Amino acid sequence: MVAIKEDDVNLYRPDSLGQNDILRQAQQGLPISLPWGRDVVRLGTTFHSSRQGTESPWSDETPFVLSDMHMIQKELHAEYGTTSTFKKVKTHKECETGDHLSLGFGVGVGLPFLASASVKGTYDNHVQENKDSDKISMTSSCRAGTIEFQGQPRLTREAIREIKYGDGYEGLCQRYGDYYLAGYRLGGDTAILMSASQHARTEIDKYGITATVTVLFVSGSKHWEKEFMSFGWGRQVQLIGYDTLDNKTWRNVGAAGEDIREIAAFGSESPTSDADSIRADTDAIMTRSENLLERVGDVLEKHGYCNGESLTFVQCEDLLREGIVVELLLQPISRLRDVIQWRNEKDVI
Repeated sequence: MVAIKEDDVNLYRPDSLGQNDILRQAQQGLPISLPWGRDVVRLGTTFHSSRQGTESPWSDETPFVLSDMHMIQKELHAEYGTTSTFKKVKTHKECETGDHLSLGFGVGVGLPFLASASVKGTYDNHVQENKDSDKISMTSSCRAGTIEFQGQPRLTREAIREIKYGDGYEGLCQRYGDYYLAGYRLGGDTAILMSASQHARTEIDKYGITATVTVLFVSGSKHWEKEFMSFGWGRQVQLIGYDTLDNKTWRNVGAAGEDIREIAAFGSESPTSDADSIRADTDAIMTRSENLLERVGDVLEKHGYCNGESLTFVQCEDLLREGIVVELLLQPISRLRDVIQWRNEKDVI
């Protein structure tokens, strides 16, 4: 069977935002969707976009009233933004090449007394190469809903004083961050690539020499021939991929059993010959990947969460640990009513 490696780190996704993308969105004050794994980050935690390339972009302090954040409803909307995509591609490639070289030479010598000798030689070189490759790739992605604050958190007096009497809005962002975590997007991503390739190369070198001697019009000859053959053969089976719901990755996995059996299983449609092969494991992974949306629904059903339900912080964090949170939804602090009010408020606190 295939060896599987489990990672606790955030898994890579092809739609991941780069550092420059995040900075550009932050400069324009736009919401940010941050691809995520299983690390627990509580709703309301503030984020420094300027530190997003570091190990600690999250703030240790909060500018929000904690009791108020507990009161704000955190609703699950399973029907909102539900999308699912699936793509499977299988390719086969065959290549055969041949090369042939043939040379001949002769040497003749005349001797006294009506005698002569000659030597003729031949050289043949033949090279035959065959290359075959098969690939199966599959990507699957689903976005099954969101959990979001249903209201805006309120600023603490200390955060308000920073705006009014400290370094203003810039000082607030420098201390607490310029974004806050307003929601989670639920879903899953998976992608795998299985490839099998083999090549064969045959080279044949053939040498022939014929010696002829003629004395008094009587000829005699002798022929020698030698053949050298070299043969090379290589094969490889690989499985590479990841599954965010299972929190597993497969990287450069070679054949677990005999290579010949693995190659045979790759091109076979028989369950018997596929058993205990990488091909069989790939089929099992693909079957699970085709049901991403159902698997996300199974997690929600297991916890008893339904559409429109208001969850607690602890319940939200349980879903993070389950791996069905694929994106963190960040909102700019500049859009908060309290921030807008106190940046323009002239009254004394």
